[in-house]
Amino acid sequence: MTSDTPAKLGKQALKTLVAREKILNAVISLINEGGFGAATSSKISRRSGLTWGAVQHHFGSKEDILAAILDHSHQRFTELMDSDASTNGSLKKRVDLFVERMWQHYQSDLYVATLEILLASRKHPLQAADSKIKQQSSSHADTMQAWFADSGLSDEALLEALIYTHTFLTGLMIEQVFEGEIANEEAHLARIKRSMLQMLRGKRQL
Repeated sequence: MTSDTPAKLGKQALKTLVAREKILNAVISLINEGGFGAATSSKISRRSGLTWGAVQHHFGSKEDILAAILDHSHQRFTELMDSDASTNGSLKKRVDLFVERMWQHYQSDLYVATLEILLASRKHPLQAADSKIKQQSSSHADTMQAWFADSGLSDEALLEALIYTHTFLTGLMIEQVFEGEIANEEAHLARIKRSMLQMLRGKRQL
């Protein structure tokens, strides 16, 4: 919730927003503490301080809550990358900042919960989330163009660089989850930055 949100919302709308955030935060924390299976209806109710009936009133079903978390993760990523700083400096400096901001998001409880949800639903994708995939892909292309338009690459090539970087950062995040820390973290991040820079300069990875 942003600092100016209360001024823009009525009392009931603000109450609804607060309740929805309690529910989302409850599910995110439960998944981070005990994995996807820990987010049961009873635990969500206890952690959020709301009855399951109230939870359903705000989201309809558990699947809708999970889809909302995926959407929230996408929004958080977009907000984090949306900055005037994205248009300043050399290509290398922008790549460094871009990867660092991505890594900041990927280390968050929100992203860990997002990955858990995606893995748990891989055989039966969430319908509510699946309908937004094309929209999110377009949003990511816009973000990449905002940062790296001077690369002259197409949306497809920019998305390829983003997906490549996303894949390796996700791998680092998984190692951090299982090991508690990442050996040679800075060296790994430096390699990822170099690889992304090469791709943005039109040099494909072998």
